[in-house]
Amino acid sequence: MNQKIRILNKRGPLAKKQRNVSSSRSVALAPPPFIAQALREITIRCVASGAFGNGITMQQLALLGPGVMALTATTSQQISPLTRLRRIRMWAPVTTAGTPVTCSLTWVNMSEDFQTPPRTFSDTSVSFDRPAHLSCRPPTGGLSSKWHDSSLTDNLVLIDCPQGTTIDFEIDWLLMDNAQAHGAIAGPVLVGATPGQIYHHPISVLVPSIVNQL
Repeated sequence: MNQKIRILNKRGPLAKKQRNVSSSRSVALAPPPFIAQALREITIRCVASGAFGNGITMQQLALLGPGVMALTATTSQQISPLTRLRRIRMWAPVTTAGTPVTCSLTWVNMSEDFQTPPRTFSDTSVSFDRPAHLSCRPPTGGLSSKWHDSSLTDNLVLIDCPQGTTIDFEIDWLLMDNAQAHGAIAGPVLVGATPGQIYHHPISVLVPSIVNQL
């Protein structure tokens, strides 16, 4: 009888209780480390309201992607102090039969610091069935692949595309919620903004879709 009781205790409620007690002792006695400022990512889709052929800076990407918070009807502050470009996707549709369309982009460097050779990618379509399409990441180790201050005005990429092109910008960013590490960065002048609202700033004719923009 005693032997049977010991066997039941190993498999029954008593054994389960003992396991719970032992597991609770292994719980950390202090809060574990954590990341206070988590990295975030966003994809902003733009549609070109006209032909575009120009360089794009990290400041423009920061104003487009994370965007700005309206302080008043005319003043704003950037949402993110640091941003990084992860990928650009482009779709340029044929609009006229017999007229091909081309979209292209070139990864560039600052004139005094060539970390990687400038590289150009291009695609052309001659059919309504398939748009000209690119999906490109910045070159590993190049200027365009790194984190930058959201006020940087050096060109990171040159884009050339026709009207009607859809462009997705994939951007990593950091929330401006640590004043000791990052000071506030003033945003552009707004017109008729609602204080407290977040706005995504167009890059010339590249107008963000669905989200607030001024």
